[in-house]
Amino acid sequence: MRKSFKNGVAVLGLLAGGILLGTSTTAHAALTPSSSQPTANMVDVSSWQGNLTAANYQTLAQNGVKAVTIKASEGTGYTNPYLSQQVQYAQQAGLSVNFYHFVHFTSTDQATQEAQNFINAVQSVTSSKDVVMVADFESSELGGISKANNDANLAAFDSALNQAGYNKTDLYTMASWLGVKIDTNASNQGWIADYPATPTGSKYPSANAWQWASDYRFPTIDQNLDVSQLNNSFYLNSGSASASTNTNTNPNSSSSSSSSASSASSSSTPTTPKPSSKNPGEIVKIPGPSGKQYSASRSASVKLIWRANMGSHYYKTTKGARYSKHLGTRYGYNSELPNVTWVTDAHEKLYSKKTGHYSIYYHVKSTVGNHGGWIWRGYLK
Repeated sequence: MRKSFKNGVAVLGLLAGGILLGTSTTAHAALTPSSSQPTANMVDVSSWQGNLTAANYQTLAQNGVKAVTIKASEGTGYTNPYLSQQVQYAQQAGLSVNFYHFVHFTSTDQATQEAQNFINAVQSVTSSKDVVMVADFESSELGGISKANNDANLAAFDSALNQAGYNKTDLYTMASWLGVKIDTNASNQGWIADYPATPTGSKYPSANAWQWASDYRFPTIDQNLDVSQLNNSFYLNSGSASASTNTNTNPNSSSSSSSSASSASSSSTPTTPKPSSKNPGEIVKIPGPSGKQYSASRSASVKLIWRANMGSHYYKTTKGARYSKHLGTRYGYNSELPNVTWVTDAHEKLYSKKTGHYSIYYHVKSTVGNHGGWIWRGYLK
């Protein structure tokens, strides 16, 4: 596991798949398949592997991977924007599909709230309950909590999952925290991260899995991946999950609000927005609120030079506002949504007839799809 989106922003969550506290890590060239290494029969992915194609997942299956565990959510307000696609590709490759949640909870109440975010995310892509639901336990704030409290918080998290019908749970953590900051148990036998300089043989045989590298390269896939050796069949046989008709939304997201915002559309029709698009890069149109119109002359004061789709990039900002494509309608100030992560899907170049200056605006939407609009590139960090 690699990076976290704490409160929706990309941070180095101790680079859980690279720099784990107290584990054996080595800065070496990417590992490639070798008969002397442990088996690499499980891979975990998050939005940082959103570029992997359906063919890449087929390559994983052809090279001995049997299961993929996908990051579904984090904290109380983040859902992996690539979740649906990654589930689809993994299922098409015949891989067993499971899910993990990057936790930040420091109390039982927070644990219950985070569990609900996790449940919402998973239910948006599958109706199956026969999947492993993993608590990714590595965030820095957890290191300041006693083991007893962490154990109690994890129990509350699992209890909420169990009440929702998810009875296959597990704990992912670093070897140095095992028994020091958190415990495994009968319900969470463990998925332990420990990266030796020369990985061989087996480790943690009583655990469900051992994650032994974060820099593994499969043939034809030009990207480092996290790999694990399965010690039993716990993570297998989850690939028959039936797809849900729900979209990738999260009603409990911290970025949700009672007021709608918009993307490229200047319509104020109060219809329900769709958070995802059928075509990659297509601008998701979300109706804008009424009562925030500028004069018609404002729209006429800018000239469109070009507009095009662009790839997904993640930003935060509390500066400026979100506008319609010709800046004639303001959908809301960014300071009103300080914890939202904005994802790009298009950009445009405008010419100001008044100032004679050119500006680049990015079209963005929130990770859960309920806010959007055009933001000046200089405000996005």
